[in-house]
Amino acid sequence: MSDAGEEITDDIEGGEFTETEYENLGDRLQSSCAGICIGILLFLGAFPLLYWNEDRAVERYEALEEAEGQVSTVFDPWNIDASNEGKLVHFSVNITNGDNNNGGPTDPIFGISSPDALQIHRQAEMYQWVEYKSTRTTKTAGGGKKKTTTYSYKKQWRDYLVDSYNFQKSGYVNPSSMEFTTETFTADSIKIGAFDLPQELIYRINWDVELDVELENITSEELRGRAVSYDGGYYFESGYEDNNVYNSNEYEYDVNDTSTSTSSNSYSGGVGNAQIGDQRVFFRETPPSIITIVGVQSGGTLGAFVSETGEGGDVLLFKQGNLTSVAMFDAAEQENKIATWLIRFAGFAIMTLGLYLVFRPIEVFADVIPCVGSIIGCGLIFMAVLISSVLSLVTISIAWLAARPEIGAIVLCVSLVVVGSCALGVKKFGKGKKNEDDDFEGVGGKVPGISPNPPPAASVPIVMAVNEPPTVYALPEGQVVASAPQQQPYAYAGSAPPQQQPMVTVSAQPYVPKY
Repeated sequence: MSDAGEEITDDIEGGEFTETEYENLGDRLQSSCAGICIGILLFLGAFPLLYWNEDRAVERYEALEEAEGQVSTVFDPWNIDASNEGKLVHFSVNITNGDNNNGGPTDPIFGISSPDALQIHRQAEMYQWVEYKSTRTTKTAGGGKKKTTTYSYKKQWRDYLVDSYNFQKSGYVNPSSMEFTTETFTADSIKIGAFDLPQELIYRINWDVELDVELENITSEELRGRAVSYDGGYYFESGYEDNNVYNSNEYEYDVNDTSTSTSSNSYSGGVGNAQIGDQRVFFRETPPSIITIVGVQSGGTLGAFVSETGEGGDVLLFKQGNLTSVAMFDAAEQENKIATWLIRFAGFAIMTLGLYLVFRPIEVFADVIPCVGSIIGCGLIFMAVLISSVLSLVTISIAWLAARPEIGAIVLCVSLVVVGSCALGVKKFGKGKKNEDDDFEGVGGKVPGISPNPPPAASVPIVMAVNEPPTVYALPEGQVVASAPQQQPYAYAGSAPPQQQPMVTVSAQPYVPKY
């Protein structure tokens, strides 16, 4: 069962409203029980992910080690040495534009070009409505839940199209397309010495810088007439017919509001005067630079190295700067380590989330008393983290044991020691807690070590008994027997109970009755 409500607040840029939903205990239990299936899938799926990751890391390491043992340095990359054909080579050289005679990379719409640049980047942004959402969840009495979602709308510049059709609240309308989009234009030929840069490495060129342009650089007269110079780039008004302005007081759009409009041939400047649909365009270029590459010489270019087993992925290393082959392989191994740890953390997180989803119905049921449910929830999270840590460590150890037995054995031993230490600590904690509880009960529920009456200094047992006078039985002749009556229970303090009271026999003269 849910109930929704909304509240409108004034905003200088747009409106803001909230939705409130209520969920009862039955619905929460139903959804949490359905989450058990998802949790089981996540939990089980984490094991093959962790195992595969360790296997991948070892294979990548071995491929890099194999490649490093075969690489040779080329000292004159401006000449192609046929004797290196099919061999893994390493060299540092300037990366240059191979078709600078044709004007270099060119933006076909604006005509912007840079003869020596490797790439031209057009960065286009549009002024649009952007939806923000924040959610706050609170627990209610009886195990229910209250979820309050606040939606707010602001006008901001974005380099991608924001689809206003999916907004929670209608009325905030963005254009359906962008006249100018972000694009990259690459030179037809990029040279690294005498070699052509492999196509798969073009996306690794990432040292672009700003390129200032003027209106005169635009080759299209139509665009040049519409454009306004703006912060090293160009500004274009949209002329968007549905460029509505939100009126927060009436909770509607005022389509007749033109207070912030400007003519198409001028721009007064300042983001505050921008209208929905306006665009601004900037340009960047990638200049020539020195690079270092490691790859297999193949004709007039370089290809990837593949290990003898075919595992470990392709080895084709590329970085900006003048680096040695050792530095290149060290960087590649470091990247492998980072990727390995990221996937390990992802597998651990997936396993933890799966376990928590399996345990979650317990927390939901305990939410009948909100504070109790929160405490149990924290305990379940801790338990899920602890179990996932142990199982992840064991899985990683087994993977290493299969790939590298000598290393895997060490990792597995360390894992077992950690698991054993955790189990021993939990056992000792439980035993100590039990002893404290027993001591507490042994002193009548009083705190051990605190006594209102301190014990006596002497260690001699103190015996207290309640006795009755002895009864004498007279026999006609013989003995008189004196028998102590049955003793009442002793109350004693010390290290030993009192001794049994003996029977006393007394000799006497024959009894002569008196008349």
